[in-house]
Amino acid sequence: MKNLKTDQIAVSNFPYYKYSLDYALDSLARMGGKNLEFYACDPHLHMDDASVSDIKTAARKVRENGLKTICVTPEQCNYPVNIASANIAARKRSIAVYVKAMETAVEMDCQLCQFLAGFGCLDEADEDIWKRSVESLGYLADLAETYGIHIALETSPKEYTCLTDSIKIADMVNEVGSSALHGMIDTAVLGYSHETIQDAIAGLENGRILRHVHVGDGKPNGHFIIGEGNLNLKEMMSALDQIKYEYAISLEILNPLYTSDPEYAMKTSYERLKKIIE
Repeated sequence: MKNLKTDQIAVSNFPYYKYSLDYALDSLARMGGKNLEFYACDPHLHMDDASVSDIKTAARKVRENGLKTICVTPEQCNYPVNIASANIAARKRSIAVYVKAMETAVEMDCQLCQFLAGFGCLDEADEDIWKRSVESLGYLADLAETYGIHIALETSPKEYTCLTDSIKIADMVNEVGSSALHGMIDTAVLGYSHETIQDAIAGLENGRILRHVHVGDGKPNGHFIIGEGNLNLKEMMSALDQIKYEYAISLEILNPLYTSDPEYAMKTSYERLKKIIE
């Protein structure tokens, strides 16, 4: 491709969540990975349990394996993390998880975190959920600016976030009004938002607020090994190439099918994505 480069690809520890952090990092380095999206989950680095020492140790291990962290992503779908919760205690605790994720990013010399904007009960008024999300993200964005951190917001079904399509991301970014807040695209969840990648790019103000990309194959949704779904990933990468997208293209390969052999899942996806971009 003309503008995308293979050195924008980031490997990740997403599929290694049943293995130790040492195993995951050694595997990612062995396959030639350079950039890393760090998935903060148990047993690698659970935000609720991690001490300052734990964070420093994880950062040191990443560096010792020759990896550069480009994004810190705390687990926020399977864990009870919800910054738009109507429960004040739950919202406060969830905000604290994201604050610790930003502190982890600082320790890892990383300038990006990926967060979800929060959700409410499905029988609750959308505007009430939105208001709580705006308040929480406003606080987090202000703090991110002091840390020198950027936050990328992702779409997902309504059960996981109030940002169910790219236009809502743009609306949220504009309402919060912080230079630290951005949008992102996940190829494997575009089906949930009923968008093509061209729609998503357009919704994110023609890519102006696009700061991160997750890549996984889908049927049409899911996070399968590249080549094992039916998404036209070459077309999707071409769309990013056309807008001269310059940030990370991160492999989110996260599916129970790959629990027994995460290295195969990540290495195969890494090699196949390089071939698409070359």
